[in-house]
Amino acid sequence: MQTMRNSTQDSAMMICYRESLSNLEKFHGGEEQKILKFISNIERIGKMISAPDEILLCMCTAKLDGEAKRWYDDNMSLTHWETLKSSLLERYTTSDSSSKIFEQLKERQQKLDETITSYYDAVIKLCREYDSAMSQKMMISWLQNGIKDSLKTHIKRQMQLLPESARTAQAFLKIAKDEQELQEENSTEQESTQPYLPFIANKVSTTSKKIQSNSDETTTSQYSPPRQTTYEHTKQYSPSPINHNSSRSKSDGRDFCSQQRSIPRRLEPHHTVTYYTRREQQPNRQPSHPSTQPDSQHRPCSICQRINHRTNAYFLLAETRDGGHSSNKQNPSRINYTSSTLPTPIYINFQVNNKQHEAIIDTGSAVTIINHKLLKKIYHKNFIYKSKLHKSANCSSSNIIGEIELEIKIQGHKTYILADVATNLITDLLLGNDWIYANNIIIDSPQRHIFLMNENRKVILSTPFIKPKQLRLPVLLTEEITLPSKSEKCINIKILSSMNKTSEALFEPTTNLHSKAIFLINALIKVEGNRSRIMIINANDRQKTLSKNTILGHISYRSETNNYLILPEVSQVNNKRLMSTEIFF
Repeated sequence: MQTMRNSTQDSAMMICYRESLSNLEKFHGGEEQKILKFISNIERIGKMISAPDEILLCMCTAKLDGEAKRWYDDNMSLTHWETLKSSLLERYTTSDSSSKIFEQLKERQQKLDETITSYYDAVIKLCREYDSAMSQKMMISWLQNGIKDSLKTHIKRQMQLLPESARTAQAFLKIAKDEQELQEENSTEQESTQPYLPFIANKVSTTSKKIQSNSDETTTSQYSPPRQTTYEHTKQYSPSPINHNSSRSKSDGRDFCSQQRSIPRRLEPHHTVTYYTRREQQPNRQPSHPSTQPDSQHRPCSICQRINHRTNAYFLLAETRDGGHSSNKQNPSRINYTSSTLPTPIYINFQVNNKQHEAIIDTGSAVTIINHKLLKKIYHKNFIYKSKLHKSANCSSSNIIGEIELEIKIQGHKTYILADVATNLITDLLLGNDWIYANNIIIDSPQRHIFLMNENRKVILSTPFIKPKQLRLPVLLTEEITLPSKSEKCINIKILSSMNKTSEALFEPTTNLHSKAIFLINALIKVEGNRSRIMIINANDRQKTLSKNTILGHISYRSETNNYLILPEVSQVNNKRLMSTEIFF
């Protein structure tokens, strides 16, 4: 009975095998056909009958046609399946197609209406087309790169809780589905329990064209630093008391609508209706003025970070705060505020001459440079004495005393580069374009990884960015100052932390001052306690006023500070406006 059952099963498998093999399209080597898919189909059909390599070889050669058949006739010596498979892949896989697939992987993002399963299948297909032997870790990295932002953090957290062996693409799919279901359930609950949405859900850049009297309505401003321009007026879920006048006429409604036009189009119409409803539900509420509320009820001012007034009070009390000569008193000129989170260099972990260290990858540097202090700490040989002087774009210079060949090892992969040795380098090691180009390095900022490619444009390895082991502290203005036009001045600054452990620190000015033609020219400052002095230049044709506690930039320092000077880089337009410079130490 058991023998009959096995015989029936084998017969059914043979029927499926023959049917699948006959339906398999022949491979003729055209551009529209993919050799990887063809070979995968051969191996898939062969598994039905547990076909050995000899049978797979016969199946493959029987399904070759056209140009592919002529190629095989010229290579009849390929008598082993693995040899034939690798030769076919090498012959009919082009670097151009690999590059296209890689670009598709980088740009693949989950669409708004796309299901998790559909996105997962599409990315896995691209991964297998790009590299049939791609590791599970690399597949997960590509999946995380394009998943929706609302799911990305939760999925990463869940994946990190799994042991290394359990972190597979299938586990990613299961976690992503579960997180998606949870978010959909929470969204349904919120819609059923919240009768309204916040009035302004997004950051809005607006300056009121008409300043109302003290009895007019004022909105609460919640500060959240934007990425580029703007003052932000964000309505909160539990708004502060609103000034309300029961005798308001219909003209107030028109003024409200005129302000509503400045809101981005993605704001839904029912937000406005909800806002009116909430105001009409509070007819007996007593009016209040910002100046009468306790300081603890205010959010920090978006400009000076103090809590004794709102941001809009800044316009009421100082209409020309940022310039001193505004032609329109009701609409002062705008200040270009940017995020306080300044861009930092790209740091990676690696081994230099078998010593673990970190380095900056700098696409703005033509050559690789190592600090002579680091060179003294690592094993090296064949040092070549050679005096050079490298000039940077901002006119600073690096004193080069020689050259040395370095072994840069990343995750076990060795690369070699001839580096210049400097005595006044800002960091220990700077990997320049000579190393980047020689090793086909791709810097993926959104994914915060670098990828090292081979000659066929395939990824050999990837390594993440790391946070540098240094401290960045904000630098504030100690008192309000007014800078006359075309002037320079030495000002007092303070650091929001004690700097007793160091006497010197690197200073990096905030970018929004450049856009206003205000320049802070110190790169290295001396700190006593948490105080110092720096030089500031106003290159404008009119005076500028900066308030107390204005953020001027950040300082950073390492445990061992080198003596060097690098002027901060400014745009060409602003550089022309810079009349004179003087550095204070």
